[in-house]
Amino acid sequence: MTAQRILVVEDDDDIRDTLREVLAAEGYDVTEAKDGVDAFARLQDGADHVSLILLDMMMPRMDGETFLASMKQRPDLAGVRVVVISGNAQARDRARELSATACLVKPFDLEDLLGVVHRFA
Repeated sequence: MTAQRILVVEDDDDIRDTLREVLAAEGYDVTEAKDGVDAFARLQDGADHVSLILLDMMMPRMDGETFLASMKQRPDLAGVRVVVISGNAQARDRARELSATACLVKPFDLEDLLGVVHRFA
């Protein structure tokens, strides 16, 4: 059985590394991107193989909101589940408006993260 692939889109190297390590330890195949532009490049070769995207909202070049809105316009990506991760407490409302699958507000508990990932990946 092939491990489910999760794309972590996060500009903070330490957070991205931690998410990769935690998810890999749970048996997920983790792909990383530092912003929305990088994420679209990573998705070019295998959007159909991504089970879930963990998406930071505040990033350079292309932020999470722009990425998510653009993603919803592409038929090949429209069905991929997205969990927004943000340090902004109002992110829950915005994530809901953008039809994100779920939202985690930083700092979040790793058990909460894993619960969401296991539920939606």
